[in-house]
Amino acid sequence: MGSSKGPVHRVVTNSEKEMMSLAMFYAADLEKEIEPIAELLDENQPIRYKKIKCKDFVSAHYEYLSKREMVIESLKI
Repeated sequence: MGSSKGPVHRVVTNSEKEMMSLAMFYAADLEKEIEPIAELLDENQPIRYKKIKCKDFVSAHYEYLSKREMVIESLKI
């Protein structure tokens, strides 16, 4: 099995605006929930987003995309 490469991409930084990366899952179990990894949370790094089922995230993603908005914003706690 050969190694795979990710797509070539560029990032333009902006010191005025927060940058966020969001993993997109293809062929995920739609009944599974997406949530922050518990071991990465503590009093200095509290939970900032609600958990959501994959199927709900996918449908919300397209709804928000059509409005030129990011669904992740609707999940903030």
